[in-house]
Amino acid sequence: MPLRLLVTPSVIVSLLLASPPAHAEPAAAEAVSAEGEDPVTKDQSIDAYDDLEDAQPGTPGHVEERLWLTWGYVPAEGYTPSDTLELSYTGKGVLKNTEFDLAQYFEHDDVDNSTGILAGWMQRWVKDGGRHSLRPSIGTLAEYYLRTPYVITKPGYAPGASVGDHVELTLTVAKYFGPGSLYLNGSVQHQLFNSEICVTEDDVAIQPTDPAFPDKDGPGGVNWDGCDYWAPWTLTARLGYNLPLIPDKLNVIADFIVETNEFTTQQVSDTNPEPEAHYPYDMGEVALMWHINEHWTLSPGVLFGTNSTPPIGQNLAGLGHEETPQYEAGIFLLHE
Repeated sequence: MPLRLLVTPSVIVSLLLASPPAHAEPAAAEAVSAEGEDPVTKDQSIDAYDDLEDAQPGTPGHVEERLWLTWGYVPAEGYTPSDTLELSYTGKGVLKNTEFDLAQYFEHDDVDNSTGILAGWMQRWVKDGGRHSLRPSIGTLAEYYLRTPYVITKPGYAPGASVGDHVELTLTVAKYFGPGSLYLNGSVQHQLFNSEICVTEDDVAIQPTDPAFPDKDGPGGVNWDGCDYWAPWTLTARLGYNLPLIPDKLNVIADFIVETNEFTTQQVSDTNPEPEAHYPYDMGEVALMWHINEHWTLSPGVLFGTNSTPPIGQNLAGLGHEETPQYEAGIFLLHE
């Protein structure tokens, strides 16, 4: 018989209270060793299963390892398991507010598979002045998404149907507010190499130049009808809050996301008189952040779509909103 571990609420609380604090409080508000994190970094860093950026670096001179494991469902794509492994390094001295990230990303769904190498540079330009100051933390995150060389040419990754290389810049403003911190993110993403994604009636990704592709506009030319095109620009806004439940031990983070669709709406043509519309996404996230000890953090979380129906007056039977994730759940693990 397999061994089973019964975890009750009382056991969870006992573990939280018994394990050593993730970060010992400094003697004074700004007292911090040359190699340690300052109080603002400790308070406002979000190491959790969500998309909220915090503008805070890690411990100077240290490497952090992060892992995301995800399982979700998008009506237009089916189940979407994914995983991301990331390494982060925070500099020392004049680079103590600079973090460099390198990640490997994989995603699978019923339409296409995606994989990419993500390189990022996070910089905190301004540090929060404290709870009695109006000065917030201000930071930027610049990222480059490179489709994994060689892998994306494999049949399972539907060449051309996976999102192409792109760059993204995120501006983060964070501020002590009430018992926790309030965050505002604004991101702009630019598609460097636009590609089209075309599917058969069975939602199998296929290129329009493939002889098996059903030609809607007749022989003699490449069929582009029914294909989706990646939008050259994608905009995202996030508003979130980080609330400590047990100081230095357990936090809850909630945020709301509005994002423009990564596809552009198809153009009306004689052979495609009613192209499918693509609407923005509205999503919410909730995550717990548990500092197990000074080296390990564990965070379960969920994401859910909030726009399940088309805008009022749009008689499109949900088209476009089927691209919004209905749900996504997973865990995040950090070692520092």
